[in-house]
Amino acid sequence: MHYIAAFFSISLGAVAQFFFKKGVTAISEKSTGISELIQSGITNVHLWGGLFCYGFSLLLWFYVLSRMELSRAYPMVSVGYVFTLILGYFFLNEALTIAKFTGIVFIVIGVVFLTK
Repeated sequence: MHYIAAFFSISLGAVAQFFFKKGVTAISEKSTGISELIQSGITNVHLWGGLFCYGFSLLLWFYVLSRMELSRAYPMVSVGYVFTLILGYFFLNEALTIAKFTGIVFIVIGVVFLTK
């Protein structure tokens, strides 16, 4: 059960990053001054979605840490890089290069070794 909670916690962290990217992109496109930036940020749905995802992710992570060794749990956080890259590729039209793909492979191999 704790591995499932870790997976959801890490996934929510990646989704939060996606929402933050969408939110700050929308804000930067229409805000010129600091007051406009703050006002736009307060009313930005994507930023609030990102904060909600991070909050729920944190609660799940507390559960994971209460059930697993830190040295086993924390390396799994790096899988969030993989999830974030996938979200960026499919939803933000970001490039998936050979170097990024190779990095993903190394991250996954490392996590498998560290969590065994």
